[in-house]
Amino acid sequence: EELIRFIQENLAGRYKLAVLSNMNGGTAEEMLGEYTELFDQVMLSGELGVAKPDARAFLLAAQRLGEFPDDCVMIDDSQQNCVAAEDVGMRAVYYRDLEQLRQKLAEYGILTP
Repeated sequence: EELIRFIQENLAGRYKLAVLSNMNGGTAEEMLGEYTELFDQVMLSGELGVAKPDARAFLLAAQRLGEFPDDCVMIDDSQQNCVAAEDVGMRAVYYRDLEQLRQKLAEYGILTP
């Protein structure tokens, strides 16, 4: 809930946003509920046929957003997924809490400190 509010207030409408989830069943609506509309793309591994940390998952996410990987920032609570995203050229934030996320996004020039 706190992270969703942060996305609404700081990122939605300013950047293309996507969810890349290893959730195998269900739908985006079941996972995100009313917040589905915040995201330009919601990609579930069961639909993609590939899951994080496979490099193809990150490349597909960038492609579906119409962006090059080096123009993307991936936020994840798995360090392994962050390393894999960086390996394809994305910047990554290993999410631990909102303050740390704010600091990393400021370092990347996405938010003002």
